[in-house]
Amino acid sequence: MTAKDRPKVMTRQECLEMLQNYGTPKHVIAHCIGVAEVAVRVGKALNLHGYDLDIALTENAALLHDMARTEDNHWTVAADFLRDLGYDAQADIIEQHMFYDPFSPVDKITETDLVCLGDRLVKEGDYVGLDERMEYIMNKARGRGDEAAVGRIRVKKEELRKFISDIEDVIGCTIDDLMGVDTGE
Repeated sequence: MTAKDRPKVMTRQECLEMLQNYGTPKHVIAHCIGVAEVAVRVGKALNLHGYDLDIALTENAALLHDMARTEDNHWTVAADFLRDLGYDAQADIIEQHMFYDPFSPVDKITETDLVCLGDRLVKEGDYVGLDERMEYIMNKARGRGDEAAVGRIRVKKEELRKFISDIEDVIGCTIDDLMGVDTGE
């Protein structure tokens, strides 16, 4: 992708100001920052191995993915808001983040994959990895009495585990290592 083909992006500060001005709760902003950190680190690591991922777009979409989290269908509300401002590429990613499936093959990974991966590895504002984050999501489904969702999440968790392994094979380290997490192993 050439520079002229790259989508319109904001600075990190502009994204953070947009979250504040939108009224996004502080704990949701912390989550968005955590997701952006994971997505950007993984994207940069992949770019070091020959990929051409748009890191600025990735960071924008990750920072803004839950900006409307307190609203019904927050992914659509945020996407519509950003489209009205001319940020179509970010809107496209955000609109998919809740139900994104399947992840791309690692040789065709996209900025959407990065944002969705980060969202599935960060709880609140902290990188916690796949197992802890998915357990948290399954517990929320159990709390709603939705055992069918728990089963679906388990299947998706194993698919995501394979995707993570494929990324780790490319970048030559674990995502835990990339994020500076001591797993005690």
